[in-house]
Amino acid sequence: MKRGQVLVLVVLGLVVVLGFVGLAMDSSRIYQTRRLLQNAVDAAALAAALELATNRLNTTQASLWDKIAQYLQANGANPATSQAWLLQGDIRLVEISQSTSPAPPPPNANKVEVLTVRTIPVLFAGFLGQSQSTIRARACALVGNLRALGPRNNVVPVAVHYEVVRDARIGDTLILWDGYQVTVRTPNNVDRNYGDTGNPYSGWLNLAWIHNEDEDTIGNREVDQSHSQANVNDWIMNGNPFPIFAGTISIPPDPPATDGDFIMGDPGIRASGLRTLETKRQQLVAQGKRPIFYFIVFDRFFNRDGMRQLFPYHGDVPASHGDCEFPNSLYFHAVGFVAIEVTEVNWQGSAMGGKYVKGTFVGFAQLGEVNEGSGFLGDDEMAKAVALVE
Repeated sequence: MKRGQVLVLVVLGLVVVLGFVGLAMDSSRIYQTRRLLQNAVDAAALAAALELATNRLNTTQASLWDKIAQYLQANGANPATSQAWLLQGDIRLVEISQSTSPAPPPPNANKVEVLTVRTIPVLFAGFLGQSQSTIRARACALVGNLRALGPRNNVVPVAVHYEVVRDARIGDTLILWDGYQVTVRTPNNVDRNYGDTGNPYSGWLNLAWIHNEDEDTIGNREVDQSHSQANVNDWIMNGNPFPIFAGTISIPPDPPATDGDFIMGDPGIRASGLRTLETKRQQLVAQGKRPIFYFIVFDRFFNRDGMRQLFPYHGDVPASHGDCEFPNSLYFHAVGFVAIEVTEVNWQGSAMGGKYVKGTFVGFAQLGEVNEGSGFLGDDEMAKAVALVE
């Protein structure tokens, strides 16, 4: 009698143990499958977002789906059980799939959403009348202007006005003259000229004196207001000494934005740095690399009085850099970056027609933080960032 009771208890115990084993196996398979599918949709969303960021003018909805399907399949997901959408913010604009027409993506699309589904058999749940489990994975990748460049990137200490960038296109030629003028030349040799002595469209920057109202978070960069030519040469050859953060663009009559970097500088460009830039350009070419440099885009510049009005408490609080007053200079408000493949540098001659930097706007995107406040109509040539947001 007791043996029979023990046997029943053992059998019941085995059932419980086997149930837990089955549950553990089911949980493990579900977890592994979910992780695999999540990696797949993450990769697919990022790939399509990069395509949208770098090739918006030439890509199509069909080619974006092909990119998504390629990365889904390469990472173990089935495109046939997947869906994708192009969004503006949180609004789905259009669904793309294998049967998508070769239409261009909506011009205001700034996000890619990918969803995939897989059904797998389960063991333990079968005892409860459920023989399979449906697993879903979803990812959203945001496209926008690049917010930040870390230190030691190929940043040229030159700022270019946003109007120059707004009217340019990838493939256009940018010419920065040693003065106050900037020229954008189309592939058909049509020139658009910007700037004069009263309204410069370029500026030479001091990358060792940068003000940002979030200094407590990102660190003090108001280091050296009287930088030397040796400093400039070092920045060109070895990259910017500090990270650079873009802020929100503001166009008059809107009030100026106060986020992002305000970089000390002077109008125009300096011929003294052009020779070093040509040396760096030739060095990259000799290494088999494209001589692509970042130029900082600004929306406005301010004198010392203007900075005092924007940041009235800047000189009233203790700071690690001692004297908190704004030096008597100009300050360029960074709102983004453009990638320029520099093709020619002439550091000798007169201003208009002699000393200049010439290069081509190139599409560029990287994984990074998106600056959602810096966009403006027709900014496809701005350096882009893509980021997983869901």
